Amino acid sequence: MSPLLAAVAFQGLAADAVNPFEEPDESELFRFEEQLVTVASRYAQTVRKAPSIVTLITADEIRERGYRNVSEALRTLPGFYVWRSNEGRDLAAIRGVISADDNKLLVLVDGVPWYEGVYTHGFIDDYLPISNIKQIEVIKGPGSAIYGTNAFTGVINIVTWRPSDLEGAKVRVMAGSTTRGDVTVSAGGRSRVGRLDTTATAYARLFGQTGQGIDVQPDLDIDVPGTDPRKGVAAGVELGVEGLQLQLHHVDYAHTYLINGREDPFQALGRQLDTFDLEYHDTFVDARYTLSTTAVDVTPYAFYQRHDNPGAYFFGGDITVDPDTLEASQFFMTVDAEKTTERSGGGLDVQARPALDHVIVGGLGIEGVRVVRLFDYGIPMDGEPSVLNGFTVIDDCGQATGLYTNTETCAKPRLRNLFGYVQYTWTAAPSLELTGGARVDKRIPTNEGEQGDDGAFVLAVSPRAGVLLVPSDDVTVKLLYGRAFRAPNVRELLVRSVPDEVTGEYQFASGNLALIPETIHTTEGEVTAAVAEGVELRADASWSLLVNEIDKISPGLYCNLPGDLSILGGEAGAKVKAGPATMQADYALTLATYGDETQLDRSICDLDWTNPYGGRRQYEYPPHMGKGSVRLAISPRLSVTAFGEVYSARPRREWSPNAKNPDGDAFGLLHLAGRAAGLGPKGNAEIGFAVRNVLDTAWNTGVYRDDADEDDIPGGIAGEGRSVLVSLEVAL
Repeated sequence: MSPLLAAVAFQGLAADAVNPFEEPDESELFRFEEQLVTVASRYAQTVRKAPSIVTLITADEIRERGYRNVSEALRTLPGFYVWRSNEGRDLAAIRGVISADDNKLLVLVDGVPWYEGVYTHGFIDDYLPISNIKQIEVIKGPGSAIYGTNAFTGVINIVTWRPSDLEGAKVRVMAGSTTRGDVTVSAGGRSRVGRLDTTATAYARLFGQTGQGIDVQPDLDIDVPGTDPRKGVAAGVELGVEGLQLQLHHVDYAHTYLINGREDPFQALGRQLDTFDLEYHDTFVDARYTLSTTAVDVTPYAFYQRHDNPGAYFFGGDITVDPDTLEASQFFMTVDAEKTTERSGGGLDVQARPALDHVIVGGLGIEGVRVVRLFDYGIPMDGEPSVLNGFTVIDDCGQATGLYTNTETCAKPRLRNLFGYVQYTWTAAPSLELTGGARVDKRIPTNEGEQGDDGAFVLAVSPRAGVLLVPSDDVTVKLLYGRAFRAPNVRELLVRSVPDEVTGEYQFASGNLALIPETIHTTEGEVTAAVAEGVELRADASWSLLVNEIDKISPGLYCNLPGDLSILGGEAGAKVKAGPATMQADYALTLATYGDETQLDRSICDLDWTNPYGGRRQYEYPPHMGKGSVRLAISPRLSVTAFGEVYSARPRREWSPNAKNPDGDAFGLLHLAGRAAGLGPKGNAEIGFAVRNVLDTAWNTGVYRDDADEDDIPGGIAGEGRSVLVSLEVAL
């Protein structure tokens, strides 16, 4: 009997109706080894029933494979390609769509969107403490119908430890190559204070690495791939009192620019974490209160996030010699780059269960970003400091927003958005479930000079429809359609640049209020089947059409690209359990190609432009990817896992046909990890080890396509060589 059939039959037998979405079939959870996820619909469902293609990474997998951060966990998933930006941030590309700022996927922490306010960048690397994560829920596909902007190609929900998971404290220590150290303490529990049920969790994390690992190259190399210094401190607390839930998180994090050589002393300084770096100071507060009845839950909420992202960098020229005095000099300028924003908003979420086989979720709200400080302040070795014209946001008085020397106090630039959404799920038959819904977003003009008919303020509608078929206990079929959007952000709308007086080109790209949101249409399907005892097969196929993609266009303006990006994708996977061994293999095919349209929309970008995208395959994204693992349970307490990833050559040659080294060769990486749990007199300790890139394979990821030209592809980001990590976790 299928889980849906069992739920319907139980309705007729039980005195009190049981909602199958709140009371999942426990036999299903056990047999398919599934946990509940909330990322697909904002309420608890199994992976099989969720109206999206969902993948789950558990805390056990994090420890068994020795993942050091979220991006390492994501890169083992089929269809995920994780690479690096020049600045040193990890970027995740899904199904052939890439982004220089990692803003085409949405990162949630316990179901709440969490991203910085300038680029709307989602953090997936060492920014978040991996040891405080209970599970990572991943949607590949559009999620805007529920979550709005940035839920474009996928949604990642970071679920932290719940009070019921802890009932005490855990301490996890990790150390290894690149002098990496990471200590995380998590604690929580439940109690009754007077007549009130209360819950609490808290965590604190201290992390750092100087980058001097076993794969480091000689210090006199022009660039040192093994040097990647970074450090961070994070802490958070969550309190629950009956229906009231409060969250507070704070992160301090810093890393260096990866693209800094060591040809001269200035460049050597550029590799020092405390000299020239990118810093992130992030405080996030969320409060919500749930009013529950038998059939309806109503949750008003409010949130506030202050994200301070200061950076320091430098640039200089060659040494020159005065022919008359023979005095040598060199131009040198340091830059204080300030980017501070405040995100805030509030709204109302509703979940209604009018009958056993009907669930409705919906909500409405307002959210916005306020620019507190945004400019590049240049400090030359000789001369007066000044704001660089290439990068700043102007306030209502015409000043660089938040500049230290401003003489007037004026309104800060803002972006504001109104939204509403609804989703309806109907168990139409014992083996059939239907889901449909949509979200509407409307950005409203708030700054001086903005007009309601500017492109950035068009209405964005994100529909969603899905069919779930469970013809038997062993087979699940999902058919889905969704449209997602990404609204232009502060960087793309509000940053004002001044062109060079001689060349007419911009040092940095300038914002453009005529931009319209980029959208993607996706049709996808997935089939999972248990074909024999211990053997599960999975296959999915998808087709996406990305239109109005936003990118930087020479001579320096953000524009909507002409034409479209057509993406055909497919995945096939198998999981086999045979005695103590579990084997899994996945293959992903992605064919992403730009259309031949070459003419920019002159109402958005009035530029003469020859389209370098037309007819080309997506830059950098590998058409073929393979992920696989073999886990051996030596005993109930001891396991060893070997896992690897293989990538085909990445399409770069057609973007830079004259480059001597297109730098897009195929490569594969092999990793090994082990875990021993239930140790100590109380069985409350575990140890683990992990060796990344066991074969010390040389590999790299490319720079973003904007940095690739007809004649060359700049150096690229060298991948990490062999590294070792050990961990110890104790439950107190």
